[in-house]
Amino acid sequence: MFIYPLLTTSEQASLPKLIAQPIAIPNKFADSTHQLFYCQTAKGEMVLKVCNQATIEKSHFWLGANHLFAADFPNSLGNIHLTHHFLEKNGVLAVPDFVSASARRFVIAQFLAGKDIETEHITDQWVIQLAEHIARLHQCTYSNWGKLHAPQFYAKQWASRLHETLVVLVKQHGSLATKPLVTEILAHAKNINETEFVPMMLDLRWDQFRCLRNNDLALIDLDAFVIAPRALDLVLLEYVLTPSQLAVFKKHYIQTHTWPDHTADTPCYQLLLFLMNVMGETNLAKWMQQI
Repeated sequence: MFIYPLLTTSEQASLPKLIAQPIAIPNKFADSTHQLFYCQTAKGEMVLKVCNQATIEKSHFWLGANHLFAADFPNSLGNIHLTHHFLEKNGVLAVPDFVSASARRFVIAQFLAGKDIETEHITDQWVIQLAEHIARLHQCTYSNWGKLHAPQFYAKQWASRLHETLVVLVKQHGSLATKPLVTEILAHAKNINETEFVPMMLDLRWDQFRCLRNNDLALIDLDAFVIAPRALDLVLLEYVLTPSQLAVFKKHYIQTHTWPDHTADTPCYQLLLFLMNVMGETNLAKWMQQI
């Protein structure tokens, strides 16, 4: 008899029957918040993601996401089927079919056959697909922000919550609190005025995608979607993409959207992404100079 790793007997009772013992998928990062398993079941190939509570509690990323956006992770896993449905309806990239989930515990989704994306081998075709996907999501605009499925905060609350979150995260990083640049950014954060909010993947990186057999991109990690300022999404993309990739991205994005001037607020969003350890950079000066 085969069993799902790390799950209780009651949790396994309603899951698809296994036809082989699941195989652990090595984590790409030391601070990964899930343990992954490849599962062969009577209903097809699947991926099981089991929460690592100890890692989540130490995660600067989830501290920031939960404090700023009230993301409520990992409780939010209980509603992740809504994210699957939202992206199937509003995005252009393939996402795994949802199978099952339990708040604070696990998610099971369809396994998408293909290959992992390597950042050194990104094609223009993938950049264009990403641009079309982001542009389509940005057609969904909101006057409120916060959780993807229930954005509960008003636009006027953005500056104060951003400032509070930055202060909390800076304290987690110790010596950063005394840096003049950080002090200057914190002061500016109080005065940001955002009015346009869109769906955003807070941890967007190329390793969150797979290349399918037809060479199309698929988005395989859906945990961290929120409703956020469009400018924050664009700042993150400027880190993810090389200058040449960004030029390709913009060319396609501006076919349906303007590219806003967010220069004044960029340092605040750079600091937020740095403190949340989105790209793994540990040198603040180097990070601030990248874009």
